[in-house]
Amino acid sequence: MVESVTEGGGAQADTDAVWQPVVELCESLAAELPTVIPKIVNRIRLEVPSYQIVDREQQERDVTRHYQGLLTGLAARRSPTREEVEAALALGAERAATGLPLHALVEAYHVGYREMWNVLLARAQSHDTRAGAQLVSIVGMVWTWVQHSSSAAAEAYGVAVRAADATLLRLTHQFLDGLASAAPAGVDLEQLAAALTFDPAGEFQALCSPAEDWPDERMMDLRHHRWPGTLRCATRGNLMIALVQGISSQAVVEAAQRQNPDASFGIGLPRTGLAGAAMSMADARAALSLADPGQVKSFADHWLLATLAPTAQRFAVLLEPRRQAAQQHPDLAETVLKFAENGFSLTATARVLHVHPNTVKYRLQRWQQITDWDVRTWQGLSSTIIALGLPTL
Repeated sequence: MVESVTEGGGAQADTDAVWQPVVELCESLAAELPTVIPKIVNRIRLEVPSYQIVDREQQERDVTRHYQGLLTGLAARRSPTREEVEAALALGAERAATGLPLHALVEAYHVGYREMWNVLLARAQSHDTRAGAQLVSIVGMVWTWVQHSSSAAAEAYGVAVRAADATLLRLTHQFLDGLASAAPAGVDLEQLAAALTFDPAGEFQALCSPAEDWPDERMMDLRHHRWPGTLRCATRGNLMIALVQGISSQAVVEAAQRQNPDASFGIGLPRTGLAGAAMSMADARAALSLADPGQVKSFADHWLLATLAPTAQRFAVLLEPRRQAAQQHPDLAETVLKFAENGFSLTATARVLHVHPNTVKYRLQRWQQITDWDVRTWQGLSSTIIALGLPTL
């Protein structure tokens, strides 16, 4: 029994002796971290540009603490401890709070580990060839550190983002509901606006889109896009409503349609203050009623039709006969619209339609005969544009 223990102790002593060059290497590199870490951070910030939003001094402190643990762990031939994993969890939550994208966080771990591994190999080759051979044998242990640390950080990041998003979404719902209902008692819209990082006295612009086009995942991506200003969005009934400040409506539509090319949008007028925000929401809803799938309709361009659309049923007796005429004679309807779009010029309209000016003249006369609306008069033209532009009843 004693012999067995002696033999075991001797084997352990031999193993420790073989590993000693690695221990010495890790200890010497740990002492040089103040010089090594800035270079690793430079590489991370170069390859992962999103890290520019992270304070550099704080990043260097975080990276130093992490690689002190790595070097200690390699010397002891162990995986990350519970405390080291908890530090990675805390780091993931902190990076989420800064707005760093998750993919950037994970990529930074891989870049940092790659750089540290390269430093270890280079130092090992110059320090002791036996240390280099031992390092190659523990690639699996280093990969374990990569997996445990990056997975813990990503997990905490997700938890933090979901919690922050839930809070943000709750405040956004309260704000949009308050605007829509003219701030019922007990709702401080200015306070809500400030909590959502809006300037209550600033300029707001609203965009609306069908809610069915915006499942939770797409909405979350839209909310967490890196915008130059403030965007808050949520669904209300059958609509997705977004309010922006300091962001062009075109930029929002382009980003949204990259996620869903078939999404349609109504865009309200830019308006000042909280009352203006409520009116811009109404603008956007009205403009959306004119949009087909994938189309974008601006209240600024279509305010007349957007304003009339909610009451179009009143005009049905006037509009429907002319709509039927347009369906039966689409060439006449197209000619009327092109005539209005081309400066009421027979020649310009004919050029666009690739027909003779006399053909355009005939079609306009024919439209008047069928509908009793002469598009060369304000009454006839405006009535025709309304009839052909309003959504089908």
